[in-house]
Amino acid sequence: MRRAIPLAAVLLCVSLLARHDVRAQEAPIVSPLATSLSQLVSDAGFGETVSVTVVDAASGQTLFSHQSEIALNPASNMKLVTAAAALARLGPEFRMRTALYGRVEGDGVATLSLRGFGDPSLTQADLVELARDLADHGVRRVGEVVVDATYFEGHLLPPAFDQQPGEVAPFRAATGAVSVDANAYTLRVLPGATVGAPARVRLDGAGYFALESTITTSDSGQPSIVAIQRDQGEHMQLALRGTMPIGVTGVSYRRRIENPLAWAGHLTRDALAAAGIRSNDAVRIAATPDDAALLAQHSSEPLAEILSAMGKQSDNFVAEMVFRVLGAERHRPGRVEDSVGAVRDVLRDAGVEPDRVQIVNGSGLFDGNRIASGDLARLLSWMYRQPGLRAEYVAHLAIGGVDGTLAGRLRDLPRPRIVRAKTGTLNDAIALSGYVLGPDPDRAVAFSVIVNGARGRHGPARGLCDGVARAIAQQLWAGR
Repeated sequence: MRRAIPLAAVLLCVSLLARHDVRAQEAPIVSPLATSLSQLVSDAGFGETVSVTVVDAASGQTLFSHQSEIALNPASNMKLVTAAAALARLGPEFRMRTALYGRVEGDGVATLSLRGFGDPSLTQADLVELARDLADHGVRRVGEVVVDATYFEGHLLPPAFDQQPGEVAPFRAATGAVSVDANAYTLRVLPGATVGAPARVRLDGAGYFALESTITTSDSGQPSIVAIQRDQGEHMQLALRGTMPIGVTGVSYRRRIENPLAWAGHLTRDALAAAGIRSNDAVRIAATPDDAALLAQHSSEPLAEILSAMGKQSDNFVAEMVFRVLGAERHRPGRVEDSVGAVRDVLRDAGVEPDRVQIVNGSGLFDGNRIASGDLARLLSWMYRQPGLRAEYVAHLAIGGVDGTLAGRLRDLPRPRIVRAKTGTLNDAIALSGYVLGPDPDRAVAFSVIVNGARGRHGPARGLCDGVARAIAQQLWAGR
C-alpha cells in the first residue's frame, strides 16, 4: 500500500512550484491530493462549467486548482462574501437598533415614529416590548404611527428578485430598514362553527390587509385554499377562496409581505393595543420629526450571532438585510451601490481584484452574481488569517454531518465536525465552499467548488462537492 504524503510535504512541493498568490498557479501540482481531486473533477463530467480551488488556509498556498479563475454563478456561496464583508467592516459585536420616537404630552403621543436600522431579527414580540416600555413612560394614547425607514434608500425588493415575480414564498421576501418577522406573514384559516359557515381567517397586522374571503366550511375532505395577493401600496389585497373541513383544527401558510413598511406600522398598532395603549388607524411612512425624543429602544443580538442564519440555514432575508446595512453604514441613506462598494472594499483588502467579481445582491439568489472559486478561496484564506474574525467566521458556517444545510451530508469523515462550509443551490448551480479543519488548531484547508450547468444533475454536482471535502479530510487526517 502506498504511503500518504503528509500535507506539510505537499505544501513544500507547492512552494517550489509557484508563488504565494493563488493566481500564480499555472503549472500542474502533482501530489496524492491533487491526483485524487483531478480524478473527481474528471469523473463528474461538468467540463468547462466547474471551478475548483483548494488552498492552505494559513498560508494561502494553492494545493489544487481547476479552472480556478472562471467566474461562475456561486448561488448561496455569495453569502460567504457578504458575511466576510460584514464582519470585516461592521465587527462581530455590531448590533442593529429599532426605536420609538415622539413627544410625550400628558399621557399621549400625537406622532409615534418607529425608526429602524436594518435589524433582520426583529419580531412582533420585540414590538410589544417596545410598546410596554412606552407604557412605562405613562403613555396611554397615540395618534398616528409613522414608520421611518430612511436608513435604506431604494427599492424594497432586492436586485434580481424580480426574476421570479409570481413567487410569494418567504425566501423571496422584500427588505426594509424596518422589517418584522422576516417580512413574512402567517395566514391562518380555521373552520366555522357549522357546515356551510364562513371559515375564520386570522392575520397579524390585520389593518394592512384588504381581505376578501369566500372560504366556506365543508363537512369532510381536505383543506383546499387558494390565496391571491396584490400590492396596493399602503395595503395588500388578499383574496381567498376554497373550503375548510369542519373536523380540522386549522391550517397555516407563510407568505411574503408586499410592503413590509406599511405592515410594520399596523403591527406596531397591534403591539400598542397589547400594551394597553390606544391608537387611531393612521399609519404613515415618513422620516422621524426633528423634535422627536427617543422613548424606547431595542437592539439585536451581535452580528456574529445573526450571521449563523446565513451560514447554517442559508437565510436569504438575513443576507439581504446585512448587505443593505453594509451600505447604510458606508453612506446614509444606504443604497444598493453603497452595499456593493463596501463589499468590493473588503475583497480588495483580501487580495481579490474587485472587477473580477460581479455583485448583484447579498444572498446569491437568482441569476446575477459571478465569482471564481479561486477568488472565494482567496477570501476564505484571508478571513482565516484575521485573528479577530476567524473564530466568528468559521463558527457561522454549517458543520458537515451535524447541522444546517449540511446536517445530512459528509457524515463519513475521518473525524466528526471537521468540515465547516456553506452550501449553494439554484436550478442550474451547485456550490460548496469552506474549510476542512486539521489535527492541529492552526492547520486547515480552504476550498471552493462551484458547478454551473447543473440543472437536472444536482446529485452528481453535490457528489463532486462532497467528494472534494472528503478527499481533503482524508489527506489532512491520514495516519491519525
